[in-house]
Amino acid sequence: MLYNKQAYEKCFQNLHYVERYEEHTIAHAVQTTYKKTKVYLWPAQTTTGMKAGRTVQTILNLAGFKNVKSKVIGSRNPHNTVKALFKALNAIETPKDVQEKFGRTVVEKYLL
Repeated sequence: MLYNKQAYEKCFQNLHYVERYEEHTIAHAVQTTYKKTKVYLWPAQTTTGMKAGRTVQTILNLAGFKNVKSKVIGSRNPHNTVKALFKALNAIETPKDVQEKFGRTVVEKYLL
């Protein structure tokens, strides 16, 4: 019982905030590597659903994503896949971040 309490308290130290674009997908495509594992993430339309392997799909579902496509290339070791996925999720920039970075406004593709 003591170990459960310690694990519960420790889990709050490892939380990561991930911004969702339009509450269901990511803002842009991302590619990251961790050791020999490459993870590609692409935004998907509302009707597409989740297209991912078991490990990636589980984590993205728990993070609240509904429409993301992904591909894992290279080593499919679950530990390396999770590390590469979290690296990819941390690399996502929201349109607001891009505006602040370049000092220009971001216009949606479909508004042009």
